[in-house]
Amino acid sequence: MKRQWINIKDQLPQQGQKIYYFCDFLGIFRGEYHFQKTRVAIAISPHTFVSNHGVLDADDVTYWMPYDHSLRDIIPLPPDYNKIDIHNSQSMINSGLDITHDEIEVPTQYRKTEFTYEIMGEIL
Repeated sequence: MKRQWINIKDQLPQQGQKIYYFCDFLGIFRGEYHFQKTRVAIAISPHTFVSNHGVLDADDVTYWMPYDHSLRDIIPLPPDYNKIDIHNSQSMINSGLDITHDEIEVPTQYRKTEFTYEIMGEIL
């Protein structure tokens, strides 16, 4: 099974579905999707993405992917992941990680690109 991120403009999750979701200025979260019919403010989207770190709406979330417990540690990077500035992202600042970069010259034949990311939130 190939896991892919789904753009919220193309398809929304089902009510109460457990998902991973991505906010380009905060990162990847694990939580649930809810449609709130009772939202009265026109400026606030009724589509909410909820985790123990808080609530985001469809104006903040760009991609989502169904949660699969058996594959919980195998998550492809979202298409917009490169937009996160790890030095200024609030989630990275709150993570307590000391982020530093050292540069060394690595011969081309030994170069390999690896990505790391932090998943925020627990299934409620």
